Amino acid sequence: MVEIESGDVMHMRDESFENLLNEINSKFTQSRMSTTLAWILGGVGFVAGLALGGGTALLFSLLALPGWAIGTWLDSYRRTTVLYYDLEGEAERGYRRLTEGFDALCGCAAKWHIEAGGAVQGLTAWKRNAGASHLVNRKATALLYKLPSIINSNITPPALHVGRQVMYFMPDVVLVQDRNRFGAVQYADLNLRWQPSRFIETERVPSDATVVGHTWKYPNKNGGPDRRFNDNRQIPICLYESVHFKSKSGINELVEFSKTGLIEQFAEGCSLLAELPRGRKTVAPPAIEDDVRSAIAPDDPAIKRNHFRTIAYVLIGLVASFFVLRFFEFGSSQPDTNSVSRTTSESSPSLGQRSEPNISSPQEVDMAPQLLPNKNPETLPTNAPAGISVKTDTETEKASRRYTKTAVNLRKGPGTTFDVLRVIPKDAEVSVLEIKGRWSRVQIDNQNIGWIANSTLLDR
Repeated sequence: MVEIESGDVMHMRDESFENLLNEINSKFTQSRMSTTLAWILGGVGFVAGLALGGGTALLFSLLALPGWAIGTWLDSYRRTTVLYYDLEGEAERGYRRLTEGFDALCGCAAKWHIEAGGAVQGLTAWKRNAGASHLVNRKATALLYKLPSIINSNITPPALHVGRQVMYFMPDVVLVQDRNRFGAVQYADLNLRWQPSRFIETERVPSDATVVGHTWKYPNKNGGPDRRFNDNRQIPICLYESVHFKSKSGINELVEFSKTGLIEQFAEGCSLLAELPRGRKTVAPPAIEDDVRSAIAPDDPAIKRNHFRTIAYVLIGLVASFFVLRFFEFGSSQPDTNSVSRTTSESSPSLGQRSEPNISSPQEVDMAPQLLPNKNPETLPTNAPAGISVKTDTETEKASRRYTKTAVNLRKGPGTTFDVLRVIPKDAEVSVLEIKGRWSRVQIDNQNIGWIANSTLLDR
């Protein structure tokens, strides 16, 4: 069989469409910001989650969602070519005729793209192929109204899928896409030939197909069944219609439809557009755009950029990022036990004395050296504001003195797991330097410093 395939789309050039075609190909080769930002933010979030630990890597990778949404929004302007059409007169009539014919073809129960074909050689091949004179390799195809992702326009054109290529029938040119490359062919250079074809249908018969006869799976030369085969069943012969697209620049595609008599209207629309003057006139879009597409093919409205979906993705990504960052902030923060003021003195009801001063926070301790010493503890400084008491050196020294209730172990750290430095006897005088939870850091005899439990200390 001979492959039926179009040539390289880069050879499909048109002078009136040259600059615009170069712009489309240039923008299509640009990297997608949606993919780039999604990978960057997702990767950064994943690494941050691994560094934080606790199985949060997958949670932080959700940062890829806002990156993808923002990148998609940027791509809608950076990687988009705008085509605006103002159709009137013969141009509108021709394009309307083309879309009406395309709608009729879309209504066919079955559409195929013929990828390869060839004549049957030899009697054996003829018998084993139900008496067919030609063999074809076909695949179901799709007829849609859509725009390439790189183009934004006020008209959504008919699109015919032919293998790996897609033909977009714009009002002024046939745009051919082959993966990430585009070509253009004028309607005047496009040749359409169509004819009915008899097809031996070994698969399911389409609902709108016309059955014109039957044959046998293994026929004889006279058309009757070959009795040597037990599973020799009858096969229907259907009447289809095929159209061949061809141009000097390289288009070579064959498409077949299950219903006959529909291609003529589509071909007539192509002929009317081919008779229009060549060249492209640039028209600036008005402030309020008219829905030209709905006037041409009201059954299939134009595709518009979905801003609401993009905004929804951005909001979802921002909310997810907020919770991720809050979780990260909560996990990285550590409580500062030294910044909490602790009260260590208790009133003594038996002595009827006032309660001892509280141990101040580190900020208060740092400020203590800045106070000038007062030799007379009974006298307040002359510049002290009224109603404010000032601690003297004697009171501060008294407040830090404690006495042991019983013999107690002096340890290296605040806990029973630390080593014992020495044993302090009962009623020994100690100076409290620091309080941490249920333990106090004390000094004995101006030389030994260690930790003892708060419950073993007594005020006098």
